[in-house]
Amino acid sequence: MNTSTSLLPPSRKPPLTFGQLMIFYIIIASIPFIYSVTQGLENRGIYETILVYLNISVFAALLAQYPLAGRINAVTQVTGLDNGMHLHRKAGEWIAIYFFIHPFLIILPRIWNSPMRWKGDLWDSFIASESSTGVYAWIVMAIWVLMSVYRTKLKISYEAWRISHGIGLVGVAILGTHHAITVGRHGRYEAWFDIMWAVLCTIAVAIVCYTYFVRPALQKKQPFKLVSSKKIADNDWEVTIEKDGDFDFNFDAGQFLWLNTSGNAYDRSEHPFSIASSPTSLPQISFIIRELGDFTSNLDKLKPGQRVYVDGPHGVFTLNGRQASGIALIAGGAGIGPNLGILRQIRDLGESRPVRMVYGNRRMSQMCNQDEIKAIEKDLPDFKQHLALETPEPGVDAHIGYLDKEFLGSLFDEEKRNGWIFYICGPPIMVDAVTEHLRALKVPEKQILFEQLSFD
Repeated sequence: MNTSTSLLPPSRKPPLTFGQLMIFYIIIASIPFIYSVTQGLENRGIYETILVYLNISVFAALLAQYPLAGRINAVTQVTGLDNGMHLHRKAGEWIAIYFFIHPFLIILPRIWNSPMRWKGDLWDSFIASESSTGVYAWIVMAIWVLMSVYRTKLKISYEAWRISHGIGLVGVAILGTHHAITVGRHGRYEAWFDIMWAVLCTIAVAIVCYTYFVRPALQKKQPFKLVSSKKIADNDWEVTIEKDGDFDFNFDAGQFLWLNTSGNAYDRSEHPFSIASSPTSLPQISFIIRELGDFTSNLDKLKPGQRVYVDGPHGVFTLNGRQASGIALIAGGAGIGPNLGILRQIRDLGESRPVRMVYGNRRMSQMCNQDEIKAIEKDLPDFKQHLALETPEPGVDAHIGYLDKEFLGSLFDEEKRNGWIFYICGPPIMVDAVTEHLRALKVPEKQILFEQLSFD
């Protein structure tokens, strides 16, 4: 039996935490402005200094969005793809807001000095020929944001949204770079500033080209094929693939892959799904996928033997190198997938430390793999599953209600809260709520790992 406090030896340096990554991101985005201060340009007052800092740093932050979301291994090993995508979304919201108010901030001093003329000044700023590419970037950004916010209402498919998202950001990067070079104050005095923006824009566009052209070529050399796609609960499916060739491929339980079942490696119709199997299952890999629309509503159309391409594995929702005296697996709905993968690996490792699984759904008929989990309860010396349902059902021993603070507190006493590690996966609203409950119960932040079933 494995009795150490580390489930697996650290095989790689852990990525930055979200807080560390955010600080690093802000510092990187601030470097161009910091360097510009050393060039001795005239200081025109505190307002203009703040505005120049925001203009330079926010645009640098925009260009830094591309490596954050580019799924490049050298980057994700440092950032962690989960944290990188989370920061990509949050930073993108603030960048979009600043883009929209940017023209108004520029004319704000004129509004203050001449309030009767501000509308004309704003209009002149928009129609000035030297500002045209900035205006185009502003319009493209507005369209991109509206498409993102109203994707569901507009019935835009995930695939179409992803493609338009990438193309739109490339357009904003190119147009914004031209605007910064032709209008930006520093570029008119320091040629290096123009070169810097051109280089950063080129890197951003190159990452998109890598995503759409180079990565598919690499995936084509490592094909998988579908083994089976079967319904295992009311609206959950188990999809299994296997390697279709002799090539190296490894993963850690709890990681996820992007799956492309179109048969064409260059088709960007790919979707992220958490792995529900243990590494010992290779060359086969299984996923538990819930029907939620778009691709997932067509799982019954998948055919055994058809070609599948994967990107990954990604994610740090794993046992790898984690220090803990016990393990808590908390799943909501399809969040059982990665937690089941972790549980299967715990079984394979012969773990003797305490393990608890908390699994919530609306109805008992939505619970997956109950026979297997009950068998694991017999195999492991200190493992127990706790079910949670929204409404009671005859003959079912389950907590009735949500995974709230009181319920979690009753399962995990103070000793467990201080020494255990908590894995949380499920719909975003459930993950956010459970995370806040654990924080309220004084579980240390470093012992809470979560994965949300969304990358929009």
